[in-house]
Amino acid sequence: MKTTVIAVSGSRDHPKPELAVYAVADYVLNDAPGPVIVRHGACPGEQSVDAAVAEWIEACGELLGVTADPMPADWDNCAPNCPPVPHRRTKKAGDTAHPGQLDDYCPGAGPRRNRGMLAKEPKPELLLAAPHGHSVGTRGCMKLARAARIKVHEVTA
Repeated sequence: MKTTVIAVSGSRDHPKPELAVYAVADYVLNDAPGPVIVRHGACPGEQSVDAAVAEWIEACGELLGVTADPMPADWDNCAPNCPPVPHRRTKKAGDTAHPGQLDDYCPGAGPRRNRGMLAKEPKPELLLAAPHGHSVGTRGCMKLARAARIKVHEVTA
């Protein structure tokens, strides 16, 4: 039986993160030929699409043959190709969007994580994307997926 990998990308402050959950559930129940691995960015938060999808997988994934493949961004560390000039940003008070141990973060960590989610083997066959508003990270992930010839399904209200 074939295992299908899908990726999920969505806003960390989506007004209806459950829409992404419905899209994943619909795919699992109606389109997946077998077990499903859901790769997501593990972004925390009450309105986070990633957190909503992770919670759903925790609640009923085993019953439905769905496993999570969380890939959180490494906000604390820069990549070798980061600019040599200072580019790190200071976290604002109460910042939960850039979890890590340091008081600052590398702004390239989210895009690096998104590239990694799409490049990791086995590569996803589908990206379920739930952008909201400007949603730079999610829209960037959608662009990367299309360039990699990964089908993109945009989840809208």
